[in-house]
Amino acid sequence: MNEQNPERGRVSLDDLLKANKAQFDKIFADQMQASGLLSVDHRPATADDRASASVASTQSADNVTAQLNAQYGSGWSSEILEHSAERGGVSVLVKLTVGDVSKMQFGTARANGDKGKALQRATDDALAKCYAMLANGEPATEATASAQRPRQALHPADVAQQPAPVGDKLDGVTLDLIENALRNARHEMDAVLFRSAMSPVIREQHDEFPMITDPKGRMIVGQFGSYVPAMLKTQNFDLEPGDVILQSDPFQCGGAISHINDWLILVPVFFHGNLVGFTSMFGHMMDVGGPVPGSMPTAATSIFGEGLRIPPIKLYEGGVLNRAALDLIMNNTRTPEMNYSDLMAILAGCRAGEKRVIELCERFGGNIYADACDALLERTERAMRQLIVANLPTEPQSFEDYVDSDGCGNGPFKMKLTVWREGEHAYFDWTGTADQAPGPINFYLHEGMFKMFIGVYMIMVFDPQILFNDGFYDLIHVTLPKGSLVHPDFPASLGCRTHTLSRQFDVMGGALSHNAPELATAAGYGSSPHFLFSGTDLDGRDFQLMEILYGGIPGRPIGDGMDGHSWWPLFENIPTEYLETYYPMVIESYGSIKDTGGAGLHRGGNGIEKIYRLLAEGDVSIHDDRDVSQPWGILGGKPGAVSKKFLIRKDGEKTPLPAKIDNVRVRPGDRIVFCTAGGGGWGDPLERDPIWVRNDVARKLVSIELAHSDYGVVLEGAEIVVDHRASQDLREGMRRNRKALPMFDFGDRRGSK
Repeated sequence: MNEQNPERGRVSLDDLLKANKAQFDKIFADQMQASGLLSVDHRPATADDRASASVASTQSADNVTAQLNAQYGSGWSSEILEHSAERGGVSVLVKLTVGDVSKMQFGTARANGDKGKALQRATDDALAKCYAMLANGEPATEATASAQRPRQALHPADVAQQPAPVGDKLDGVTLDLIENALRNARHEMDAVLFRSAMSPVIREQHDEFPMITDPKGRMIVGQFGSYVPAMLKTQNFDLEPGDVILQSDPFQCGGAISHINDWLILVPVFFHGNLVGFTSMFGHMMDVGGPVPGSMPTAATSIFGEGLRIPPIKLYEGGVLNRAALDLIMNNTRTPEMNYSDLMAILAGCRAGEKRVIELCERFGGNIYADACDALLERTERAMRQLIVANLPTEPQSFEDYVDSDGCGNGPFKMKLTVWREGEHAYFDWTGTADQAPGPINFYLHEGMFKMFIGVYMIMVFDPQILFNDGFYDLIHVTLPKGSLVHPDFPASLGCRTHTLSRQFDVMGGALSHNAPELATAAGYGSSPHFLFSGTDLDGRDFQLMEILYGGIPGRPIGDGMDGHSWWPLFENIPTEYLETYYPMVIESYGSIKDTGGAGLHRGGNGIEKIYRLLAEGDVSIHDDRDVSQPWGILGGKPGAVSKKFLIRKDGEKTPLPAKIDNVRVRPGDRIVFCTAGGGGWGDPLERDPIWVRNDVARKLVSIELAHSDYGVVLEGAEIVVDHRASQDLREGMRRNRKALPMFDFGDRRGSK
């Protein structure tokens, strides 16, 4: 990097994408086909294909492909069922299908330092053997494939081609095998996406959510709850193999996704011509148009001011891409190459899930697979019945908290939830919640989504071993007042809805704590802090960044809250090295803010401070909340600290920034200081072990002053030694003089600046 101009020579992610888009398309298509994730019609490779491919086709591939095309036209396909690399060689198992006939054979090749070319040669070898078998009329049996099999074992799913015999019944072992296979398939969908996506918000932060459902659209495994019935309700699609549905409009899918930056892919899964389920993922796109880079304007007063809305459409129909629709969509984003890459990566993830479901049906039979899906739903329902009876009150209990502002000068906005149970059924009523906001904090809450949030919360708090799925939906009854903050009327703006979404968990925790306070948590940072930076660097290249930051997780019955952690457990931060490599900035500091977690027997997690030094002129947008209302403590725990933001000009002038603001003009050398809120404490701080307090001070999580004032611990010397006698005396005096500990400590509702 040039020391005079550190921005010179910096690699631009957009430039990389633009320069390599043709090659990316070819590599993506080749990898998808080679992995068996796409079923495509073959054709002879063209000169353009070979020129744009990272690995040119070999002569043998041309020969066998030409022979197959000459004899069968487009009526053949192939896929790799298995591959491995060991001892300098590559081995693959390939299936060639012509009409209703399939042949399988192994192929091998020496790597000679290039495993990519070796994989191609091994595939050509196997394909040629399959073609020879087909030409000679040999039967396609498992024994034939095994006759020339390399040393490694073949998974039963790769060779079981027929359904289980009619009358076979599901047993416990088979159910466990299918359950864990689906769990793994769900995580494989993630892995495929993370390796293929190009935007930092998906590739690094994992702002995406996968799902596998049964034919009715009920989620069997996933993270965000089933939305398929609501999504398909608005349009009655005739589904067939090869179809792919895309959509991004919350109001046209019943809140299946909650703002238009989330692009959702839905793939129907067919086995022997029958629909056996769906695979689906949605991910946050860097930009979808609108007046502000990043497409989440804090001043938007309707969804029309936030960007492009995509109704449910067939992106692929029968395997054929709707190019006109794709071109129209990509023409309405500032980051078309990045969005395209992420969209295809999401599709690849769905295809990976589709492949695993089909393998399960091949191995166990379609009927057994369907029975297993039903059994997994029933298992979760039985577990949830027990959780409801054990942890929900029979008398209605209410709790209130507030979203501080809507970005348009309005607020606070009350969120009120009333919870009770009747027998084994749970009721969650949002009556009393504020009317929808003029600004974009509205959360168009799909009822099924909220049921999943309830399930996720209760499962994670009370029994984390339970499988997330839709089995318990019939036990949950939800009231979402129309026109309210949690169910706004069209065309309400939705871009900043994650502040309401995250505050929802605080409210839910407060409502559930009445019946079992010793099992409840305090409030977390209750927001979704976003930092957006866009502009043109010193080399004249456009750039755009969105980063999600994290805050303090609340103190819990089992221990302290985590410092600077995401409220979505699978989210991660963007590495500093990534940010400084691809964007004109230097991260001057990134760490926990001392004393921001509420004191307690179990300390609330601290918020984080991140200081960005910007190296190019551009515009900054900030989305956050909890800058007024403190994250409350519980059972005597103290509240956490509020969030703060500052702009420090190159000349040292320091200006406070509101929690929600767009288009803050910045210049090289300016700094943004982003401080997130902490989490509330759990339990009496005077009951915390003085050694724990001492260790917090040594780790710079708690100050000596706060250790004295909130925990009653006296520390001495450079080595930070506990004076146990003085601490005992101090604590006894504090207990005598304080008021009775409150169930909830909301702190200063006005907050502090």
